[in-house]
Amino acid sequence: MSRLLHTSDWHLGHTLYGHSREEDFDAVLAEIVAIAQESQPDLIVHSGDLFHSSRPTARDLMRAMRALDELAAVAPTVVLAGNHDSPAYFEFLNLVSGPSRGRGLFFIDRLRPAHDGGVLTFDGCGGEQQIRLAALPFVHPNRFWQRSASETSYANYAEAMRGLQVELMEALHEGYDPGRDVLLFTAHLYVTGANRSKSERAVDESFEIAPEDLPVVSYAALGHIHRPQPVRGPKFTARYAGSPLPMDFGEADESKSVVIVDADPGRPVRALPRRLSSGRRLAHFNGTLDELKAMAAQYDGTFLKPVITGEEPDALLSHKIAEIVPHAILINPAPAREAADGAVLDCDSVDEPDLPDAFRAYLAREGLSSADAESTVTAFNQLLNELDDETPPPVPAEELLRTALEDTWTEAS
Repeated sequence: MSRLLHTSDWHLGHTLYGHSREEDFDAVLAEIVAIAQESQPDLIVHSGDLFHSSRPTARDLMRAMRALDELAAVAPTVVLAGNHDSPAYFEFLNLVSGPSRGRGLFFIDRLRPAHDGGVLTFDGCGGEQQIRLAALPFVHPNRFWQRSASETSYANYAEAMRGLQVELMEALHEGYDPGRDVLLFTAHLYVTGANRSKSERAVDESFEIAPEDLPVVSYAALGHIHRPQPVRGPKFTARYAGSPLPMDFGEADESKSVVIVDADPGRPVRALPRRLSSGRRLAHFNGTLDELKAMAAQYDGTFLKPVITGEEPDALLSHKIAEIVPHAILINPAPAREAADGAVLDCDSVDEPDLPDAFRAYLAREGLSSADAESTVTAFNQLLNELDDETPPPVPAEELLRTALEDTWTEAS
């Protein structure tokens, strides 16, 4: 039996309302390494968003490489580039710390042909089996941008992605031995119906993949969605491993995990989440100062977002809360606000609405018709998705400066 450890969406470098998460990342990465050392997988897959920014700091690069080196000492480790990751950084990391590290450390920077890193092969079950892995890093919709004489529009993203997956699957099945080979697929994408965390940005529906469009394999290791969950729909096992830490208070109540997958050729896999317990807890509190005093001990060492009832807003409120819970990190302490008569709240009182929903509500208040508002929100969503592109459109002034620097004028002697 071959074994896979699936992890995802580390988002190293992420901060919480300006507070460092380095202590939490160190703790949870050590826990993931310990799980790998105990479970002894044949292959480790990280399905994207290793970093929170496409320009990670030196400290975050070091943190990532230390953890990945420890994982690669246990088993070959494959890391996909997610929408937050820089393909250029991944290409560099693969050059300097690639397959020669430990049992093999593979950074998949961009969509690659099967013969050039798109399909990877590893020994499983002590060499008695073979693991064949098709890898699909995040593919930005700009890849499918089409321009015609009449209009400029995105091609059908789902249809184009199906084409890419078909090519990978054809290569994956070349020389396939059903009695020996375990077929796996890993990708960083959004599958229709996946449950997003409250803190995750809305996904434009035109960039979704239907569950039935996933290629048929023994197991699909997916990244992009922070809430750990199985994917409903396909006739095989597909899971989002989720982020190892809650990224915001919208994920405060989620149970984070990695996934241990046991697979034999031609048989259903057994995929078991392994719960992660490291890192400081994110907690909400809604009540009076007296109630907070009675519960203060349970908030030691947490990131606490308190909403205090029965208090007037003043400069001393934060000080009063800090005296009650001195060992908590306070996030936006505030008095509860009374809703105006007739006001309707469309979101949880302690969580901010998604940007598109907030923008839609604003347009409605400004009197825009529902059809016009929806088309405007769709365009707004596309702009938000553009923020994930590593290479922004060129700025004319930058282009002029670059041209001047490349073709400098020197005075004739």
